[in-house]
Amino acid sequence: MRLWRFTCFSLLLLFFQSSFSELTGGSELNIAVEKGTSIHINTSAPAGINTQCQVCISQVCQSSVVLKSDTRLNFSCSQPENVFIVQIIRDKPNVIPDIEPKKHHAFQKFNRTFTWNLMPSARATINLSFSKTGLRQIQPTDGCPDKHVYMLTAENVTVGRFCRNGTIRQVDVRKVGKLSLEVSGGQPLDMKAIGVLQGSAMDSLVKIHVVLPERSSTQDFFTPNTFPGNTQTIWYFKVPQTYYTDVRVLSHTVPTCLQPERIPTMKYIWPGKNSLVKPLNGSQPMVETGDFYLYIKNCNMSRSRPPSQGLMVHFQISAITRTKGECIGHLPENQTLQIRVMKRNPKSACVLKLDSVIMDTVTIASGNQYDLDIFDCNKEELEWTVNQTIECKEWRNCASTPFPITFEYELQCIPGVLKTITWHLHGPPNSAVELQSPTGGLQHCPPEDKHYSSILLNVAHVNTGINVGQFCPKGTIEKIQIRESSIAVTASVTSLGGQNLAAKPFLTYLFTQDISEHYIFTVAPKKDNPTVLATPVWPSGMKPSSTVSWIVNIEPQLESKLKFRNVSQPKCKGGHTNIAVRTIPSQTVVYTTKKDENINEILIPGSFYLNMTNCKSSTVPFRAMMEITLQNNTDKFSDKLLGIILSIVGIVLIILTAVVIWIVLRKKKRNKAPPLSVYNPNQHAFLPGLHGFPKTQEEEEDPHTYAYIDDTLVYSHLLQHDAENEQCTDESGPPLPVRSVREGKSLVTKGSALVDNELYGYQGQSTTSGSAKSPIKTSEEGAYETRLCVLRTRGLDGI
Repeated sequence: MRLWRFTCFSLLLLFFQSSFSELTGGSELNIAVEKGTSIHINTSAPAGINTQCQVCISQVCQSSVVLKSDTRLNFSCSQPENVFIVQIIRDKPNVIPDIEPKKHHAFQKFNRTFTWNLMPSARATINLSFSKTGLRQIQPTDGCPDKHVYMLTAENVTVGRFCRNGTIRQVDVRKVGKLSLEVSGGQPLDMKAIGVLQGSAMDSLVKIHVVLPERSSTQDFFTPNTFPGNTQTIWYFKVPQTYYTDVRVLSHTVPTCLQPERIPTMKYIWPGKNSLVKPLNGSQPMVETGDFYLYIKNCNMSRSRPPSQGLMVHFQISAITRTKGECIGHLPENQTLQIRVMKRNPKSACVLKLDSVIMDTVTIASGNQYDLDIFDCNKEELEWTVNQTIECKEWRNCASTPFPITFEYELQCIPGVLKTITWHLHGPPNSAVELQSPTGGLQHCPPEDKHYSSILLNVAHVNTGINVGQFCPKGTIEKIQIRESSIAVTASVTSLGGQNLAAKPFLTYLFTQDISEHYIFTVAPKKDNPTVLATPVWPSGMKPSSTVSWIVNIEPQLESKLKFRNVSQPKCKGGHTNIAVRTIPSQTVVYTTKKDENINEILIPGSFYLNMTNCKSSTVPFRAMMEITLQNNTDKFSDKLLGIILSIVGIVLIILTAVVIWIVLRKKKRNKAPPLSVYNPNQHAFLPGLHGFPKTQEEEEDPHTYAYIDDTLVYSHLLQHDAENEQCTDESGPPLPVRSVREGKSLVTKGSALVDNELYGYQGQSTTSGSAKSPIKTSEEGAYETRLCVLRTRGLDGI
């Protein structure tokens, strides 16, 4: 009976236990609570929403409980982890060293928050060491991969939320602080010990110690949420050697300050250096070496209704190794130079630092010392611009010959491309500037036209900034004269692979006396390519009442076809614009206009002037673009050809006349020659051994051989008395007929017998035939006897 009763009681107890378990939804939990610790079990449902799941202690069920001692409890639902959250709070008066939380396995399925209230002694600070785990700061709404999120509060101000495995090694909190760790449900607690120490008093709300790793890294940091007014936060960054740090502000909000001049700023301090203060919306320090402090202090905020936004700063710290270049020097004062080095892309990793200040554009002026650091910059990332001033205030100091415009100073330690050079030329008062190109002239390169030159030249007035024109090298413009004592010449490279501007001079300048026109261009067009000319200030119009002239020099045998491609004729309030063309040097007016009319092509022989004058006031700009094409001058070519033909005809006539005269004179000379008279006492034409070979008839005709000698001229001095002459004449024989030599024969070519016969008058056969000679005297014998008689009469026969 007793056995039966015991068995029934046991079964009834088991029934009630089973019924209670089904009622509560789970088994009973035994919770151990440490001294100084309280466990809060609260529903995660929003306030006002009634949930059917409750926590029960000693059959008393309610929506939340606080456990301060060991307790046995259970829940009225099967999955209470979806309804309740567990918060384990421990107070640490006088800061007990090290924080090592108890894991509480009974709550592993629940979302848990471990909180340590840190209460140091008066005016002391709490130093939390995270050297074993390290922390990194995250956005207020972000989570951590390992489901462990740390939260830090100082004086009821949330300093921030953090994840493990970061660069934050220590956090110092002023006065009362609180450290919390949120662990997601189902995740086992994984927390290493956190060292806790008391430190000396400090003015800042919190101080965060950061140790940057010895590798390239980027870390994000945030100011505390609901940053109180007139409160300061400090970050200390320990930077490894050979690493450079960059600071960037990614976003920020600024409250309304009672004192606007106290607007929050970022203050940097490097040990051994001067402090640096930067506004939140300004550029921050970059490429800095060594450890440094960063201070951010809020202002006294206005208590307006509704309240203004608070102070929030999200900034980033990067630490990387860099390639450093250094350029230290002094720019001579007499160079009158200004050199600018700028980054082509402000967002590139290239960094320029002049005298420890980061700049996107660095300016170095004459007479200044400079210390320029260059980090991770290559040649293509930097551009140079140079400004040089050339002054000549008095004529005695000005060069009398064209002087080259060059850039001689070199900064070899700075990489980059020399993009532009501007020379500011200042001459004496009322002077003009003359520009020439020693490398082959210039040509107009209008901005709207495509051009393939690697260098562009812009000429402008310094005082007004008005651009005279844009030019390229290698053209037909030989000289530019400007009636202005101060002009600026800018040379720019159109491509990175273009010509080096400092390679050689491509312009010369000369200050001259004032000129009659505002602008004078000397042009020498070429026949191969058309020459394009444009009015000054193109594509804008010329200044009112301004004048321009082009002196166009071409070869005499060519003529110019002047075509006006684009002319904008204004309607002047008084007077008209004027376009005139005159030849050189005759000054003949080829074309002129003072009316609003269309200008056709003009054909101009030889060199010419082209003059243009703007009116005093116009409603639209006066501008013109012209094109000059050279061609052969047909009139001059015909004249030249006719002159050549007439010259040739004249020369031929002169030659023919000379030949005719020579022939006539020669013929007359031959007709005047008398019969040949020869005296040969030996009766032989020639003797062997005394003469050479007989000469031909042609060789005999020597102009120096006398064909006839008048005896009276030779012996006239012997004939002093007429009586003697008459006596000798009487003694002479009768006159004999004169016989001429047969045609085609010469005396010197005949035999000796035949010669004797002809000289002495023998007739008949020759001596070889044995015939007797006839004693007939020739005229030559008579003359001989006469001469002999005269000699005897004078007693000179013995001579």
